[in-house]
Amino acid sequence: MKNQFLIYFTVIFTLFACNKQQDELNEMNSFLKTNYEFSNRILKSNRADYYTLIQEKPSLKIEKLNQLDSQVDLLIFKIDKAILNKEFDLEKTIAESNHILRELKKIVKHIKDYSFQEFEQPKTNSNELVLNYLKNRLVIATINAFEYANGFTSSEPTHERAVDSVITNKTENGIKLTLTSKFGQSITENRHIVINSIKFNGQEKKIYFKLKDNYSFADIEFDSLQSGTYKIDGVLKFYDRYGEVESWFEKEFKVE
Repeated sequence: MKNQFLIYFTVIFTLFACNKQQDELNEMNSFLKTNYEFSNRILKSNRADYYTLIQEKPSLKIEKLNQLDSQVDLLIFKIDKAILNKEFDLEKTIAESNHILRELKKIVKHIKDYSFQEFEQPKTNSNELVLNYLKNRLVIATINAFEYANGFTSSEPTHERAVDSVITNKTENGIKLTLTSKFGQSITENRHIVINSIKFNGQEKKIYFKLKDNYSFADIEFDSLQSGTYKIDGVLKFYDRYGEVESWFEKEFKVE
């Protein structure tokens, strides 16, 4: 979930922060609350995908993300309580928020579109407006961290997520590799598969192949292959409303 749309309400936030009209402040607070609820639904979906992923592949677990996720929930709880009780320690809340944002930035490897700069307290009499804005920043930054952990960003590939398995079958003309992917199967349009390299016994080798879509993901057809160990490096690319999304894969197989 890239951050560009935050620019929209960042500008509006700045304008309203300088304006003392209560109706306008109420309108902005309402907008921020609605946006938070929408973003929180996306966060829950990304979080569920992540925990499913690390159950299947425990090696992909990011311990720090699990800790930060709990910290975000706790801080948002504190913010909601502060808004309800009208008891604000704004400076402390902003400091806690900035600490979490710095740590989340490390999770996404400082990718620009997935990172937030530290928040500076604006000149406004509406503490509620500032706190609602902080909630949005926190939830969106956490969404981005889970997207990254799940293997999908629009800036760079992350870890193995595109391909679940490689099935080797002999054909009349040679060998066919069937790449299976629960995720890839769900993408029926605007997807591209790029094979970056094929290594044979540890050495990169130019090997002619045909790439064909199948019901699960894709087939790679070779006229023939020598006996040995092969490693395929590639990327699944597709396009959604946030732009180009990539997920890389690296799979090893043997030909007897």
